[in-house]
Amino acid sequence: MNIPSWVGELFDRGGYLDDEGHIKLRPLILHTLFLMVLVFALYWGAFRLYRSLGWNSFASVGDLIEDLGVGGPALYVFIVDLLIIPLSVDLIWPFVASWSLIKAALVLSSASMAAAVCSHLIGRLIGLIPLFRRWVVALSQGQTRKLINRYGAWAIVISALTPMPFSTITMASGVLRLSFWRVLAASSVRILRMGLYYLIFTALIL
Repeated sequence: MNIPSWVGELFDRGGYLDDEGHIKLRPLILHTLFLMVLVFALYWGAFRLYRSLGWNSFASVGDLIEDLGVGGPALYVFIVDLLIIPLSVDLIWPFVASWSLIKAALVLSSASMAAAVCSHLIGRLIGLIPLFRRWVVALSQGQTRKLINRYGAWAIVISALTPMPFSTITMASGVLRLSFWRVLAASSVRILRMGLYYLIFTALIL
């Protein structure tokens, strides 16, 4: 039985770029949509179970937010988007569900943009050290370099909206000495991403 090509693309781990550095649009879109559906389906299932057990839906979450304040979620997003670590900013949504759209979008995107700028500056510093420069650029098997060389700051825009590694690309943008102001402007698209995910998450659980 032959597997449809779109199914193969969905689970292909070969990357999002072809040999010439062009984005493979179809698998990138499929991965983005698949991960969005997966994340929110897991959240939806968890909250349905939470409520079916008769627990007060947001009591514990609300208590935690009162203890952490704005700084807790913002710090989490900053660390995840600053460092090259296997964590996702999407783990934060249950902790900000009681916030307004504007508050969630502005606080979380500001933290993400600050992380992008810091990561870019760290990349510039690392770029002065040949050993570390080669390590950062080689993190995605050379694809990060190809992506930035071909698309410039647009690579950051794309990674900010898709499963592409945002922190890796912002750090590599510093190593490859992209314009600081272009990096800052490109990272502002995180406002759109945070706002959209907040709307989807709260629509599913409220």
